[in-house]
Amino acid sequence: MNDVLFRSAHREDLEDLVRLEHQVEAALPSREIFAVDEKEFYEPILAGQGHILLAIDGEQRLAGVSVIRFPDRDDPENLGHGLVPEESLARVRHLESVFVRPDMQGRKLAERLVRENMHVTDKSGRTLSMATAWPGNAASLKLHLNLGLFIRAFAFKYGGKARLILMSGGEADTDAAPVLVKAMDVAGHRAALDAGLAGVGLRKDPGSSSFLTEYLPLKAGR
Repeated sequence: MNDVLFRSAHREDLEDLVRLEHQVEAALPSREIFAVDEKEFYEPILAGQGHILLAIDGEQRLAGVSVIRFPDRDDPENLGHGLVPEESLARVRHLESVFVRPDMQGRKLAERLVRENMHVTDKSGRTLSMATAWPGNAASLKLHLNLGLFIRAFAFKYGGKARLILMSGGEADTDAAPVLVKAMDVAGHRAALDAGLAGVGLRKDPGSSSFLTEYLPLKAGR
């Protein structure tokens, strides 16, 4: 991993970027997990509406990609609507996607990529991080929880796919009794979120190959 270098993407990288994205998507066990984008989605980001960071391996091949987008304040797809005050919508950045070449997975490259891309985009003033994840995608949820985001809402996105919405900010009240929700229990997620709780971690589901999402209140004033 020491020979992996990070650099900003350029327009001439788009073909390789999209090719890798499709390669990763094809290897997933469910098409619900990952929403694939095309070149047209990335072009405005490269033009200044965000930042794309690439990981390049020692053979100068594309190893991974982190995409952060800056949604407009009045963009109906801005994930902050309904979660943050209107004046904070201009601070929102979407951690749109991160994908890593299959042979490079399992080495925490995805987390390194996103952390570095967040550091780069901090300078823009877009410091309110938001993301979406399929409720059954433990890897994506763990990644974003490790980055300091909490599950704060549920919505159907990308043509009707179930998604949990994660957002940075706040501190979990670990003295409270947790509420545990099975990964694909949509009604359970919605009930916990409607009660004002936030998803803070994952646990093994005893007797199952799946997992439980742990919900706790956030501390007051956070």
